[in-house]
Amino acid sequence: MTEFINYRVDVTLKDGTKSTGTITHVDSSQISLGNAIQSFNPNHAIANLSVPSSNIADLKVIQLPPQLLKNAKGKAKNNNAKYTNNENNPGEIRPGSTAPLLDDAIVFAKQGSVPPSKDAHNGNDRSSYNTPRGNYPNSRAGTPKLRSVKVQNHQNYSTAGSVDPDWGDESDVQEIKSAEFDFAANLAMFDKKSVFADFQKKDTVNPGDRLVGHNKVENVAKQRKEKYDNDEMVLDTSRNDNWDNIGSASKKLSISERANNSTSNLHKDSHLAATQNLKLVHADNLSPIPLASPVQLLEIERLSAESYGVSPSVMTEVCASNLSQLIANHVLGGSTRLSNKKNHNLPPLVLLLIGSSRCGSRAFATGRHLTNHGMRVLAFVINNEESDKNLTEQWTLFENCGGKIISSNVNELLNIINHQLDTPVELIIDALQGYDDHLEDVFYQEEDQQELRSLMNWCNEPHQSNKVMSLDIPSGIDGGSGTLSDDSLKLNCKWCISMGLPITGLILAYKNGHLESGDVQHYLIDVGIPNKVYSSKGNLRKFDKFWYSAESSIKLELSND
Repeated sequence: MTEFINYRVDVTLKDGTKSTGTITHVDSSQISLGNAIQSFNPNHAIANLSVPSSNIADLKVIQLPPQLLKNAKGKAKNNNAKYTNNENNPGEIRPGSTAPLLDDAIVFAKQGSVPPSKDAHNGNDRSSYNTPRGNYPNSRAGTPKLRSVKVQNHQNYSTAGSVDPDWGDESDVQEIKSAEFDFAANLAMFDKKSVFADFQKKDTVNPGDRLVGHNKVENVAKQRKEKYDNDEMVLDTSRNDNWDNIGSASKKLSISERANNSTSNLHKDSHLAATQNLKLVHADNLSPIPLASPVQLLEIERLSAESYGVSPSVMTEVCASNLSQLIANHVLGGSTRLSNKKNHNLPPLVLLLIGSSRCGSRAFATGRHLTNHGMRVLAFVINNEESDKNLTEQWTLFENCGGKIISSNVNELLNIINHQLDTPVELIIDALQGYDDHLEDVFYQEEDQQELRSLMNWCNEPHQSNKVMSLDIPSGIDGGSGTLSDDSLKLNCKWCISMGLPITGLILAYKNGHLESGDVQHYLIDVGIPNKVYSSKGNLRKFDKFWYSAESSIKLELSND
């Protein structure tokens, strides 16, 4: 960096102060200024001031070194003395004149294509005004010339009839512009071969140090392989991350084993809008699907267990089997992706959000089935102080089959997802509420509600909201009335899974403006409810249909008809 020595500069530091001086030394770490004057003490000159490079905000050159100024003045004098016009001979350049500015292309065209002619004003032959082109400075004077036969012939023709025009006549300039320019002849004047040969001669860089050097074999004597073995040039199939160390037993919080028959707060008020005729229909045959209130669905599940022996555990297993099949086939790529044993990528990652006891049990069971089919399932539990017996059993089975559980805080969950795992979350199963609970009842402590808000804010981000699958109804919306108690506690979803029967809160949520038509895909999942339950009581006979034949799930659509 010695080329910057003796430059006088104005240095602005990051703290706002300025220092002016002459550069005496400069390297990568600091710059030294001689006779430096600082802005906060302009009356005191410092003989040698060292400024660290990291503190410099801006640097301006205010004066060149004396030697450069002397050379620049000498060149200016030589140029002024070189070019002086001779009035008697316009083609001669004498000292003290200034070189006229001529276009090389126009001069070349005039020399090669314009025949001699008489001056229109005085009748003199303009050939007398012969201005040799070589007397004028040319930006391409140092360019190598290719002396081809074609160019020589062209030059012979140009020499025979070359004249220099009188540039004061505007009509001659128009004549030059209208003449056809010989691009081939001008291109042939540039000897590209000799130029590149000169570049190669001066090039001392080792080819191995260039950007393309990594593609070259270091040992040129080594023979390049044309065919590779079946274990060469392939991606590594043994990709690992921190999955095996997540949710260890030491971090797991204790779970209460006692059953708790919590009272569910159900709203029977439907508030149907008479002006709207929204309904759910079968996507294949467009037949209407009757809706059940939360009270009716609870009664149906109670009769299934007490009268027909289909316990909540049985319904949990049937629901998990059918829901995991729907997820694998319609969300995670099906057999094309999951059954491909040659796929070197890590398995898909599914996140479970556990809250409600009923939905949480079915979510745990679904995650267990997905784990058995090769997917990686991570469960996040905010509040696990009180859990019913079914949820406790499913929790244990899920963890025994390879599922991972995080039960601390949202920050730890996001740290694991963003930094410890190599695969992004592809599906988020929302089991925080369900149709028979409210978020305020499940997460009644202020600390849990803060964690819940943080979790929902993350799930509602644009790149996450299209991955959410809610069970029964999106969390935050009341299952009976379809209303919101807190606008900040609402989870946006892409899929909504009705387990057994769709509930009335779904349609009311659309009518109340909490759900938008077309944003959510609805599915109805068979949970193993006996068909005879619907005919056992009069208020349940409208559900007495063969809901499922060959299918274990039905796709639903919204209709205004």
